[in-house]
Amino acid sequence: MSQRPDATPQPPAADRPAHYRLSTATWELILEEYREGATAPFLSRKWRVSVHAIRKRATKHGATKRDWGDAQAISQALAREAELEEARRNTPEAVAARLFAGIEMDGDEDDPAMLARTATLVSGRAMKGRLWAEAKALAGLAEAYARLAAQPAMTDDLYRPSPQDQAAVDYLMSCLPRYEAMEAAVIAGDWALAAEHVHPNGAVG
Repeated sequence: MSQRPDATPQPPAADRPAHYRLSTATWELILEEYREGATAPFLSRKWRVSVHAIRKRATKHGATKRDWGDAQAISQALAREAELEEARRNTPEAVAARLFAGIEMDGDEDDPAMLARTATLVSGRAMKGRLWAEAKALAGLAEAYARLAAQPAMTDDLYRPSPQDQAAVDYLMSCLPRYEAMEAAVIAGDWALAAEHVHPNGAVG
């Protein structure tokens, strides 16, 4: 007659609980592993403490996997919210709002000289904030506005008519009333009156 096997084989002596009196620091190490996913039987064999003692400590100190999962979820949610807030702070619109905060346009908003001064001021703020790309872009914008502000004076110098051209323009403007009078006489059919405005050489005057 065969011997009936033991239904619950005992673990090796080296794996059985030793009933050590562990320090608080050691228990914190055990519970930390438990929170991070280690099972109570595994920790029982590793640290030679009973499964019951591990679960009792975990419940007492809020170290159950559910508690740990809740804490991790909350921590990750807060971290994600912080990342989103940082991303919002770094959008081009948010950066521009901070750089231009408190700056008042001291003149016509279409004045290139005023816009050049404003861009230069904001570029300096960007430099202080170590926003190198923004500072460079604003400096280029300030330079472009400065060139635009100088353009009207340059245009006057380049296209001012010479004395001869100005005299010709003045002469044509003085003849304009006579041309208009001759045109009115022709429209009225008064050829004699129209002829009075024409010189023998064909000029009007």
